[in-house]
Amino acid sequence: MSRAGSLPVDTRPPVHADLLAVATALHEQGLLPVVQGDVQSVRAQLERINAWAARRSVPLSYERTLGFAVDGRTVPCKLYWPEGDETPCLMFYCHGGGFRHGSLAGWDAPLRQLVRDSGLAVLSIDYALSPEYRFPVAFNEVLAIVSRVIKLGTITDCPVRGYALGGDSAGANLALGAAIALRDAGIDALRQLLLFYGSYSRDMTSDSWQRLGGYAGQNLSVETMSAYWASYLASDEDDWRVQPIIADLAGLPPVRLVVGELDPLLDENRELANRLRSAGVATSLQVLANMTHGFVRFNEVAPVARNVIAAQGSALRKALSGQAKVS
Repeated sequence: MSRAGSLPVDTRPPVHADLLAVATALHEQGLLPVVQGDVQSVRAQLERINAWAARRSVPLSYERTLGFAVDGRTVPCKLYWPEGDETPCLMFYCHGGGFRHGSLAGWDAPLRQLVRDSGLAVLSIDYALSPEYRFPVAFNEVLAIVSRVIKLGTITDCPVRGYALGGDSAGANLALGAAIALRDAGIDALRQLLLFYGSYSRDMTSDSWQRLGGYAGQNLSVETMSAYWASYLASDEDDWRVQPIIADLAGLPPVRLVVGELDPLLDENRELANRLRSAGVATSLQVLANMTHGFVRFNEVAPVARNVIAAQGSALRKALSGQAKVS
């Protein structure tokens, strides 16, 4: 408690040293993140940041860009294939970016590592971005592609032996929503969900939103998230496809949730974990000390991010080999 007349003491934990080092390096490179301005300029700056962060990333032996026709649009996707496994499990992955930013190339580095650490193949889905395309276009594209591949049982004529679904931030929202829709359609093929710091609700009144929005320069705040929702939604929709946390969650596959203790989305990730467990879904929630939002893209330059992906990849490898279950 501060003394009378003194400045209030900030009791929030410090940001992890690895992430502070990344922020310093970005500043030195003139790559400060931007969240305001026209959408194309913001996207271009984020792509420059992603390219810098991924410059050490080594491509896999097999990476291939694919296109899936959905409702008149060809949705670009990128397939990453593990070494030495002709019939791996396949994870569908939805990148983050507030429903309006992000690209296939921007997630090359973390997804390559995830493939190496998990033994999974990964299909990254470059769903339609807002404001050019508004809800439910992105949701429908993800669901259509996942459903189509599962029904075929192959990807590029290569058989797979099981399926998982993952995503980060806005992509985690789409991934969870797609999993719920698959369950409702009677498609019982997903064996794991891996969701990094997802946005699952439009409610931004929680303690973590108030305490941590914009903390230490992170670009996620009530203001920016409100802008993302306004850009994404055509008619202020609020059904479960937008807010999957309010859906009936029973019958989902095991879920792995990962969020930083300094992420404004912390409280809703905790709430989602509680709701999943109450619905009988095997759920793991990992709250990472001193971590902010959006760290997975920095796995090549922040050892702490690399270690998080390695741990989750190892857990997926064990779970999908039948050697372990989420607890």
